[in-house]
Amino acid sequence: MKKIVKASIATSAGVILLLGGAGTFATWNSSATAQGASIVAGNLVVEASQDAGAWAANGSPISIADYRIVPGDVLTYTKTMKVGAEGDSLRATLALTDSSITPADATKPADVALASYLTDSAVLTASGAGITGTGPTFTVTPAGEVVSQDVTVTVTIAFPAGVVGGDNDAMNGAVTLDELTVSLTQNTK
Repeated sequence: MKKIVKASIATSAGVILLLGGAGTFATWNSSATAQGASIVAGNLVVEASQDAGAWAANGSPISIADYRIVPGDVLTYTKTMKVGAEGDSLRATLALTDSSITPADATKPADVALASYLTDSAVLTASGAGITGTGPTFTVTPAGEVVSQDVTVTVTIAFPAGVVGGDNDAMNGAVTLDELTVSLTQNTK
């Protein structure tokens, strides 16, 4: 009987080994390399030019540091900026940031009121190759093979006159205009 048991164990072990090796049967396969290519990412940048820009009040040139604004005044600031827009499907928006006009002292009600009036009336206009739109934001598209192009940016700030229940709350107010910031943001599809 020992021989029968040994033969059964040997047969079972042989069957298990054969079944365990069933996954090693060869399968056909093949591979080939497709024609590849490399890609390069585009670019989006806005930079201030070296010139300081020019301020005007009601159409006449001024020194902004010495000017005292009154209701009814319209200030304009004009500056040339470099805009780089490079990408086959790139579209971007050029705009004035919300924090461009800030109260000189956020704890003074007159400063806060003046900043509010001026911020509400601030309008950015832009012109140059690849600039389209009528504002308050403009669309920038790459201008052919040009990577960097000059764009004329003008910020118009009006101090409205005859505001119902207002105007007087901004008397002696002060704002900071030295941080006028133009942003360039990619439009997502």
